[in-house]
Amino acid sequence: MNGIEKITDRITQDTQAEIQALVSQAEEQAKQILADSQAEAERIRERILANGQRELEDHRSRLKSMNQLDERKAALAAKQDVIEEAFQAAVVRLSQLPEDQMVPLLARMIASNAQAGDGQVILAPAQRAAYGQKVVDQANALIQGGRLTLGLEDPEIQGGCILRQGAVDANCTFEMLVRQRRTQLGGQVAEILYPRTKGL
Repeated sequence: MNGIEKITDRITQDTQAEIQALVSQAEEQAKQILADSQAEAERIRERILANGQRELEDHRSRLKSMNQLDERKAALAAKQDVIEEAFQAAVVRLSQLPEDQMVPLLARMIASNAQAGDGQVILAPAQRAAYGQKVVDQANALIQGGRLTLGLEDPEIQGGCILRQGAVDANCTFEMLVRQRRTQLGGQVAEILYPRTKGL
């Protein structure tokens, strides 16, 4: 081997060693980059999972709150229905009072709503037939110079009466009476039906 071949061979060996060192270095860098990327990917995955878990818990919490709100609304609506039934039952009970209580009650209601002058007392058909004239007579006795007569109309009312004087109708029906009292008595009725536990 002459001198040029030795130099060429030496250059080739040095170059191959340098290339091998560069390849090894590149492989090490690639391994480090891959390890760093995997670690970053794991951190991102954990962050996404944590965010997803928080969002899931928030969603569950919102659903629970919405369900509780819906349950409270349903319970309140059910209570309102029961309270409404109680007031409707009051109308029915008033309408079924015996004659000896009904006649003076209606006469007082009429007298308290009557204006001076003529007028008609309009009762539910069953009440008119049973004791209508007695109601009118007692009402006239309570009104100075009362000139009320018994009307012959058949109104759709459960009980009580309508007092018609000229163009003005005074609604003295039990339905209206109970409706007016509902605002005042609603809280008391609710307390009777649904008493609160002391200390709560």
